[in-house]
Amino acid sequence: MEPMRNDGTPPGEGGEDNIFAKELAPAPDRWVRRGTWIGAVLLLLIGVFLWLQGGENRALNALAPSQRQALFQETHDEFQELCVLLDGGTTRFPKRCTKHADFLARFAECDDVCKREIQPFLSPPAR
Repeated sequence: MEPMRNDGTPPGEGGEDNIFAKELAPAPDRWVRRGTWIGAVLLLLIGVFLWLQGGENRALNALAPSQRQALFQETHDEFQELCVLLDGGTTRFPKRCTKHADFLARFAECDDVCKREIQPFLSPPAR
């Protein structure tokens, strides 16, 4: 039996079969691991945000054609009563008219006449 040494050299001089002689792969850097998790969470949040943005369109597309037409007609009638002014004046409800215009723009039923009516109230495109 080989005597134990106290100089840090493993028994058998560190041959191939000795686990102390093998190089261990360095552990991944802590910041790399943290960055991977942060990136994954960020991608997930972006995906959820984009999915939620299309929720209103999905709901409109899920309506039966008769329900969709009725909703469009009701919203368009209300928009015309509140927002379309014959004398060229301004409406007392600019925020409400903007919301109605944005909503009406989502409908395929909004033809050229409808688009001309809602154009002054549409929100400017965001960059």
